[in-house]
Amino acid sequence: MIEDGGRTGRKRKGSRGTAFYIEALLLSAVFMVAMLALTRVFAWSGQRGRDAALLTGAVHLAENGAEAVAASRSLEEVRELLEEDGNAEMLAPPAGQASGAATLRVHYDDDLNPAPEGAVWMDIQWMPSASAKGGDGASPEEGLVRSVITVSRAGAEEPVYRLETEVFTGLDGNPGGF
Repeated sequence: MIEDGGRTGRKRKGSRGTAFYIEALLLSAVFMVAMLALTRVFAWSGQRGRDAALLTGAVHLAENGAEAVAASRSLEEVRELLEEDGNAEMLAPPAGQASGAATLRVHYDDDLNPAPEGAVWMDIQWMPSASAKGGDGASPEEGLVRSVITVSRAGAEEPVYRLETEVFTGLDGNPGGF
C-alpha cells in the first residue's frame, strides 16, 4: 500500500506540473494580447499628440501671418516682416486665378522654426478689392485687402489650418482716419 501511495503521488505531481504550464501559457498569451492592444493605443495617442502640437503651431503661424498682413500695405512688406534666413518666396498665381491675387510662401521645419526648405509652409494670398486696385480713384496702397492664410505640411492633401481675414490698408496716412 505504501508503494501504491507513492506512485499515485508521483502521478498527481506530474499532472499538477502540466496544469501549471498550461495556465502559465494561457496567462502569457493573455498578457501578450493586452500588451499589443496597449501598444497600439499608446502609438495612436502619441500620433494624436504630435498632430495637436502641429495644429497649435499652425494656429500661431497663421496668427503671425495675419498680424503681418494687418501691419502691411503690400505683400512685399509682409515678406519683409516674416522672412528669416531666406525662408520666403513669392509664388506665381495659379492658372485661372484673378491676376490681382499674389501668394507668399514661408517655409518652416518640423519644429516650426524658419527654414529655407522646410516641410511645413504658410501660404499667404493677398487679394486686393477693386478699390485697392485703383478702380475708384484710390491709390493702389489703399482699400480692402482679403487674405487667405493656409498652413500645410509637405505630402498632406489637406491643410493643417486655414485662416481668412480682411484688412483695410491706407488708414495710417489719413489725418481724419480712425
